[in-house]
Amino acid sequence: MTARGARRCATTRRASTPEAREASDGSFEWYREPQRVATACAWVALGSFATFGAPSGTSAFDLELVKSLVSAPFTGAVNPLFEALFNSLGVVPATYACLMMPGAKGNKSPFPAALCVGASFALGFFALGPYLVTREPRTRVKRSELGFVTRNIWESKLNAAALLGFAAYLAFYGASNVTPDTLAGFATLFKEQSMLACVSTCDLIVLSLCVAPAIAEDMRRRDVDDANALAFASVPVLGPACWLLVRPSLED
Repeated sequence: MTARGARRCATTRRASTPEAREASDGSFEWYREPQRVATACAWVALGSFATFGAPSGTSAFDLELVKSLVSAPFTGAVNPLFEALFNSLGVVPATYACLMMPGAKGNKSPFPAALCVGASFALGFFALGPYLVTREPRTRVKRSELGFVTRNIWESKLNAAALLGFAAYLAFYGASNVTPDTLAGFATLFKEQSMLACVSTCDLIVLSLCVAPAIAEDMRRRDVDDANALAFASVPVLGPACWLLVRPSLED
């Protein structure tokens, strides 16, 4: 291959990456990215399962389940495996906020980042999925460009430490209560008794499966090789929170 041909191939490869398109004309067509298409399919699959596959007619039971979670946390009033999982659905949206909000300003997604991230604390992937699919990649961000909340909360190491600490506690609480009875109780909740338990479990699985690209983008935003993004994402809840604690700060 000639030198000119090699340069042309290299230019073509660079132009095929989201970051290259961001650098050239700011355009981004999510449907051309396999990861985004997979995320969209996961969003549709989760919604379909929640509608057609989860237990139905459990609203009264689920209301009492939520009351027990709020009024008597970590006392054994609720199946401890589900309680650890349910509380993890507070950690994971906060982790996504830390990953996504630094690149949200000026993003041309039709879905507002703050609205989707905020709603994800109640609706999980149902709210976050559309933004994850359509957002533009932004890897050139300075700390001075961030809004007040993002700069002081989502970029805060104290916040990252709190998220990791709570995630570690939930992992310990769940693991220390694994018994044949709690496993059987959780299976009954999932399959028969509770739409909330069933959908929450699937929601956490999908959120965990889709976090790797967000971690990789955040790594590139901080001039870190993204080769380890999958390693952080492979440990649900804990792994992404670990990245938040060790990640470098954005340049000023």
